[in-house]
Amino acid sequence: MSDTLSQLMQQWKASSLTLTQVREHYFPHIKTDKHLRKLIRQQKVDLAAYQHSESRLACWWVRLKDLADFLDKQSEKAA
Repeated sequence: MSDTLSQLMQQWKASSLTLTQVREHYFPHIKTDKHLRKLIRQQKVDLAAYQHSESRLACWWVRLKDLADFLDKQSEKAA
């Protein structure tokens, strides 16, 4: 398990976060989940999001493993 993933698991005490939680904490400059989903679809943000059901009203989720990988890649780019 990566250090980043371990830190995220300690911080959040969960295996997945809602897209809203991810956006508010890691993308405060993005104002809506809809806009973040659009950036993900356009591959401008390399992050996977999923829904538990096919309902258009279902909440979007991000796995902590995917978030940790994304944060590690961003850190490598910045280095």
